[in-house]
Amino acid sequence: MADTLRSKASEHYTKARKKAAKALAEGRSKAVETLDSGAKRARRRAEDAKQRTARGVDANPLAAVAGGLAIGALLASLLPRTAREDKYIGPVSRTVKSTAKGAAKVAGTVAKAEMIALGVNSGTARQQVRDLAGKIGKAATSARTAAVKTLRKDSE
Repeated sequence: MADTLRSKASEHYTKARKKAAKALAEGRSKAVETLDSGAKRARRRAEDAKQRTARGVDANPLAAVAGGLAIGALLASLLPRTAREDKYIGPVSRTVKSTAKGAAKVAGTVAKAEMIALGVNSGTARQQVRDLAGKIGKAATSARTAAVKTLRKDSE
């Protein structure tokens, strides 16, 4: 009788194990499909954002330049300076900064004149820069999400 019980228990265990393995395989398959479709969607969104950005740059290059300069300045301000930079590049840096400030002032004046000549006001340009920054942010978020999902997939 004990052998019969053991045999039945072993049989139930084997069936349960097979069911669990099948469910796990199906779950993995569905997860892979979901990740793949999400990655494809992210790539499409990034491509769409790229195309919209290109059209926006073509439509208003001055706003794109202004946005690029603003983003570059923001990124540069976030990077920490080192003692070695100060020691070796400090004097040159001050000269470059001074020259850059003068050039930026002249560029700003010229850009304003060009915008006025094109009939673009500062509010419109500001909005286009905001839109561009938002699209870049969305593209970066989509790319980050796709990368995280890919990393999770690879670690399984």
